[in-house]
Amino acid sequence: MFSRTSELPSDLRNTGSSERTRTRSEQEENFEFTIVSLTGQTWHFEATSYEERDAWVQVIESQILASLQSCESSKNKSRLTSQTEAMALQSIRSIRGNSQCADCEAQNPDWASLNLGALICIECSGIHRNLGTHLSRVRSLDLDEWPLELIRVMSAIGNELANSVWEANAQGRLKPGPDASREERERWIRAKYEQRLFVASLPCTDLSLGQQLLRATAEEDLRTVVLLVAHGSRQQVNETCGEGDGRNALHLASHKGNVVITQLLIWYGVDLMARDAHGNSAMAYARQANSQECVDTLAQYGCPDERFPLMATPNLSRRNTNRNNSCSSSGSTALI
Repeated sequence: MFSRTSELPSDLRNTGSSERTRTRSEQEENFEFTIVSLTGQTWHFEATSYEERDAWVQVIESQILASLQSCESSKNKSRLTSQTEAMALQSIRSIRGNSQCADCEAQNPDWASLNLGALICIECSGIHRNLGTHLSRVRSLDLDEWPLELIRVMSAIGNELANSVWEANAQGRLKPGPDASREERERWIRAKYEQRLFVASLPCTDLSLGQQLLRATAEEDLRTVVLLVAHGSRQQVNETCGEGDGRNALHLASHKGNVVITQLLIWYGVDLMARDAHGNSAMAYARQANSQECVDTLAQYGCPDERFPLMATPNLSRRNTNRNNSCSSSGSTALI
């Protein structure tokens, strides 16, 4: 039985029976009771009899109990979702390389850098936060919510892939260990992500970085996409397939229904408002691909959605004024 005082969400203080030293006649003359909320608000009531007062107290206590039981039931329902999420996060922890912090190799890291797709320890996570969200978006595996698109990104990349890009050219420098000082960690982390001193080299090709990104996106080559955005500027990430085509990498990722690459491109500065030569946004391509995950992700970041019929971008025969434009002429068809 719930107490009528502090154990209830609202305290019920029966002032007619609180003092045992009173005589029964004195108790019966006092038919008042008070409800005190958790915020300190009070409501005073007076019944016409001792029995009526106790009946009201009993009814109110019953309603409070029912409310508490309803809340507990809601919590149990939410735990089903939480259990599913916990299983997904455990699978992320089990990915190759994720048993150690990506930066200092501390065991069992429980923080994540979303845009890097890597797990990091709590000590390194503080330094990542100081880098700014344009370099590292930090989230706790245990304390924060995990929407599906974030789980997909973390499941697709992982520490091994991430470090194959960000630490490929460490030039013999030893990374800090789990017992390293904050200063040692910060020097390494800033050199790795801010100065990009250890990033793997770009492939030898005549194509510009932007055109390579377009091709890697069309081919759904995730590691190459990660490598290119690690090297690239916002301008390079937004390179298009040419004036007669107009698609950027976000259009191509949405057309493929690839929510992982779609999310990465958004984090690395792709233009969500960009339209192809026919005025189609990336949202139109996501809808054509029947990818609800891409649609939801694009909508979350404000991508326009006019729901116009998607018009195919023609393969124009025209002079190629940029020899590095891999999407021009016949290249355009290859990326669809």
